[in-house]
Amino acid sequence: MSKRRHSRHPASQWQAWVDEQSRSGLSQQAFCRQTGIPVSSFKLWKRRLAGEAPMPYHMAAESALFAPVSVPEEDAVDDAPRGWEIELDLGDGVCLRFRRGA
Repeated sequence: MSKRRHSRHPASQWQAWVDEQSRSGLSQQAFCRQTGIPVSSFKLWKRRLAGEAPMPYHMAAESALFAPVSVPEEDAVDDAPRGWEIELDLGDGVCLRFRRGA
């Protein structure tokens, strides 16, 4: 039994379909039936494009944020191993803590 693969469309294509449906005067269901788009996918993408649902991670508009990390010069001169501690606040009450003792 083969699995049916769904084709993936870029956000720009979904935006074009949302705009076209809006101008067409057709209901979402009628438009989707006419164009062969699953109604559930159309509704999800309409919410995503309106900012009411999250984008898939691989299409997120924001790039990853990185914070520069450096060792102050006065601490770098000593060759003795030092401990360190890193705390990452991921939001929504999630915090990752990494610690290494000297």
